[in-house]
Amino acid sequence: MKRNWFVLAACLALGLGLGVTAVSRSADDDETPLGKIMEKVQKHKATITKGVRNVASYKKSQEDIEKSAKEWSKLAKESKPLNDAVKAAKNQPEPQKKWDELMDLWGKESDKLAELAAKADSTQKDAKDQLNTINKTCTECHQVFRVDAEADKF
Repeated sequence: MKRNWFVLAACLALGLGLGVTAVSRSADDDETPLGKIMEKVQKHKATITKGVRNVASYKKSQEDIEKSAKEWSKLAKESKPLNDAVKAAKNQPEPQKKWDELMDLWGKESDKLAELAAKADSTQKDAKDQLNTINKTCTECHQVFRVDAEADKF
């Protein structure tokens, strides 16, 4: 009898999981172009963050870090004209100017990380410091331009 309940619970959990997946996939279809770019940004961030976490990882991952940093630079250029976020800027007197500035800075700092990772004699600490510089740019941009959907509901 216990086995029947276990099978029922497993089937219900599987069904629920498939339903949630279907709902999340349909939500992705409505995503903005900038949102799609930011998904790519997150994938490259995971690669870079994992690669700079320690010296051994850095030495193994330098080429991957370089590639991901170059992709970040390309994504920064793609993001610049997608300035719908400018309309949602918080406490920013010249939001378009700030958007352009942050997109340019993100691209420039990503290029620096790519150049750094391309050098055989570069250090993990330098790469991690450069990633932290880029992360500060991301944080600043999100504070100004990213309006959480939850905040709009209240």
